[in-house]
Amino acid sequence: MHTRHARCHASALILALAALAILSLAAAYTLRRVTPRFQMASQAAAWQEARLAAESGIDVALADLSRNATGTQANTWQGWQQTDSHGKIVPVLSGTLDLVNSLLSLVTGNSGNTVRISAPIFLDNLQGVSPGNRPTNVDVQLWALYPTPSPYYRWYRLRAMATCALPPTATSTFDAFEAPLRRFSLRNVRPQLMKDDVGTPMTVPTPNASRVIEVLVEPVLPFELAILTDQSLSLGTSGSWVVDSFDSRDPNKSGANGTYPGKDSPLVQSNGNIANNAGRPGNALYGPLISANGCVVHGSVATNGGDDPATTEHENIAGATRIDASKVRDDFYREMKPATRPASGILLPPPLLGLPYTADDESQPAKYLVPGDLHAFSVAPWTGKGNGALIIMVNGNLDVSAGTITIPPDMTVQIYVRGNVDFHNRQINQGGRAGQLQIYGEETNGGTRTLRAYGDAGITAAFYGPQYDVHFTDGVEWTGAVAARSFEMLGGGTGGFHYDEALGVVGAPIAFRIARYVEDVRE
Repeated sequence: MHTRHARCHASALILALAALAILSLAAAYTLRRVTPRFQMASQAAAWQEARLAAESGIDVALADLSRNATGTQANTWQGWQQTDSHGKIVPVLSGTLDLVNSLLSLVTGNSGNTVRISAPIFLDNLQGVSPGNRPTNVDVQLWALYPTPSPYYRWYRLRAMATCALPPTATSTFDAFEAPLRRFSLRNVRPQLMKDDVGTPMTVPTPNASRVIEVLVEPVLPFELAILTDQSLSLGTSGSWVVDSFDSRDPNKSGANGTYPGKDSPLVQSNGNIANNAGRPGNALYGPLISANGCVVHGSVATNGGDDPATTEHENIAGATRIDASKVRDDFYREMKPATRPASGILLPPPLLGLPYTADDESQPAKYLVPGDLHAFSVAPWTGKGNGALIIMVNGNLDVSAGTITIPPDMTVQIYVRGNVDFHNRQINQGGRAGQLQIYGEETNGGTRTLRAYGDAGITAAFYGPQYDVHFTDGVEWTGAVAARSFEMLGGGTGGFHYDEALGVVGAPIAFRIARYVEDVRE
């Protein structure tokens, strides 16, 4: 009897052990199948976070570009470093407009134009913690590209490598393509990645994941549009006042010596683009933001909202009967920073009454300080090589109630003014080009500043004053560009607004935009 019970217990024990073994095998098989997938999920999360960290490095570089490379101010580039001629890592020197004095290389494009490329500057080992609480390092490199001789017209190449820690147990999974695709460094840093690890080596230990983002940044220049306003824009209210364009650089798109060919000329172009930054109130999202007043606009018309997508009409433009509906958009906004006068260099006193201003080479413009108001003036002809340039800084008003402003060929004049600008009914820079006379309205500190003209005034100039209100009356004719807080044309007559497309590459940057974004996926 006892023997039978013992045999029954032994059989039960064997069955239990067999069942336990089967369950253990099942659990082991499940764990074997699940663990690599869990590791893949964890490693993939780190890989995604490395991209976010790299993009944050690009954001840091863009913010520093906005602080240091807009306008004409000397820059600081705090925290940035570069390698000197002896191979030593040193801070980037403050107070220079050019990023780096040394030239890295010259690249000739398909059009035959030569692009100068500066040596890189870089931010080394920016520390951070990813959203998944993983240690992260970011290295950012920046190159300046000079496609033209202008010291202000610079593009930038930004390259950021972010390295994010992987879990300590990270291993190669059953997917043979995962490590090369996601650039995992499980035991040693990949040789290709070491090229982007500038400065001191990164501090994130292996295993880790790295991603490299590269963007090409182009400058946003002050005169890219015919008319740009921040608050309100109202075009001519009577007559045949028109907005159009021409290109003073191209004899097939301009008149004699690059002048405006006349509104009835077949050489007139249709790039007189206008835009307004202002938006609609929250309780009335759809409605006019630009008053076209029946004017002809040969170009696009853009606003910041205001157009109801549920209708075929363009509610954002009032009086748009003579505007091409296909060129109306409502997705526009562009930041407008006040201009700041150059703070470095020797400031000359204005010439004696009746004598002309004298320019210097455009790489080192002559700088004049006018403590009061500036009135009509002339500039001596340029006799040097290339182009001449001068900068006039006016503490008072620019007021031309008599006489005119005359600028000879191969010459550029920039005027920085703190007061009002009034051209009355005068003819300004007639026969010249708009890019030769650039007027910048400075920070008003809350005060009211205006640009005015009336009657049959004819002005050839480019004006940038984000805190200035522009008021034209009667038959004013403006050839060039205007960027201001507001623009109002009362009347019109036979006048008009004629944008010179050559202004699209004129002036110091006011902002930057990303022109191209790529990820370097080389192993």
